[in-house]
Amino acid sequence: MNNSLVFELVTSNLTHQQLWDAVKAHKLSNSVNSDIWVVNGCPPHKLSNDDVELTNEWILPVELQQYDRGSLTLELADQIFAELRCRRIILGIVNDDGTVVYYFMYKGLHKPKKN
Repeated sequence: MNNSLVFELVTSNLTHQQLWDAVKAHKLSNSVNSDIWVVNGCPPHKLSNDDVELTNEWILPVELQQYDRGSLTLELADQIFAELRCRRIILGIVNDDGTVVYYFMYKGLHKPKKN
């Protein structure tokens, strides 16, 4: 599975299954690896109880093997946060069978969720 297919799967999942609005692709310019693409869009509802209002979110499509073998490093995450100037990024992790799961990745420390 190549990165363009991973990117297409995440974008399609957000648009057609998760029903996000204004889903757009953005290529990062300041990264060491010049082939990093992220997705920006607006979810149909708040994603966390900690969110005050509905805002656009940034999604980083990642293949499960990339995640497992350590291609997603702290240095890369710092570069992405610096360029996007956001407080969190959502990892869109794609499995071999096309399943997409989403996880929050925060910049710095984040208080645990209240139950």
